Amino acid sequence: MAGWKEDSTGSFYNYLSKGCQVCRQGAGLVLFVTGACGRDCFYCPLSEERRGRDVTYANERKVKSTEDILEEARLIGALGTGITGGEPLMKLDYVLECIRALKEAFGPQHHIHLYTGTIPRSEILRRLRSNGLDEIRIHPPDSVDPGDLERALRVAKGLGMDAGVEIPALNPAPGMLQAVRKADAFINLNELEFSCTNHEALERRGFRPKRDGCGAAGSEEIVRKHFMDLGTKIHYCPSMFKDSVQLRERLKRRAQRVARPFDAITEDGTLLYGEIFGDVGRIIEALKRLKIPFEAYSMKEDCVEISARVLEEISKELRSIGLITSLIERYPLEDGLVVERIPL
Repeated sequence: MAGWKEDSTGSFYNYLSKGCQVCRQGAGLVLFVTGACGRDCFYCPLSEERRGRDVTYANERKVKSTEDILEEARLIGALGTGITGGEPLMKLDYVLECIRALKEAFGPQHHIHLYTGTIPRSEILRRLRSNGLDEIRIHPPDSVDPGDLERALRVAKGLGMDAGVEIPALNPAPGMLQAVRKADAFINLNELEFSCTNHEALERRGFRPKRDGCGAAGSEEIVRKHFMDLGTKIHYCPSMFKDSVQLRERLKRRAQRVARPFDAITEDGTLLYGEIFGDVGRIIEALKRLKIPFEAYSMKEDCVEISARVLEEISKELRSIGLITSLIERYPLEDGLVVERIPL
């Protein structure tokens, strides 16, 4: 594809907005402001914990205040934020508050983009821009008037924002494509994705998951057949990218900031350490006897967490006195999910 770039995840594009560039570094905070939404898209992949619920998440962390949001942004060294939902503009005042807080904390260079399923009025676009929004992505309904979409994109760009359309690669959308091209905007096409909440609806409509992931078979082909227009700024983002690049790189950034001195960071951004389970007093006595430095471990209520390398060296001695030893791999989050537990 002359003039196009493609990577190992299957992503291909001739244009990447600044929001996408930040995302590809794993440096974007995903701010889910609410699960409330006025639409009922059959392909919506939101989980039961989020869909239709007025809850706020910063990345995978449920938050209750803007300070919680800023803390999570600091923990990943965020260079930008993507505001999503549900429908974020159902909580416009809160969105504006978050934009102001992020810009005040991290400066004007902190890039912020927002997704909406509406065609925002000019007044709303002006309020978003005046409070600091850098980029807007519209997910219009199939029935949208292309003229209305084009006008909204032109207004956003006229205010100084980058503007585009972001939709799942579900079917041809010639009207949307024409509106994007006329407004000199961009279009992001996401691979249709199977989730626990939408798989039945997708299967009823004839879609089937691919063998190597949760993407829908045929979604990429729709893009290649109906959207490959060199006169339009296009980015196709496969579901594999979210796990193999976006999430992994974001976890790495967080791990680098939260890892304890004895934690090892894996290639996937998880933390690896050892666990000694048993009477903590006996464990500490054994570690002192083995001359293990204090900085190589941390005491918990019913166990001791320790350097994985050190534990592998002393595990035999600890097991000989009735202690249980394991290697733990978990996500670098508070109470992060344990990916693997390997008994020694």
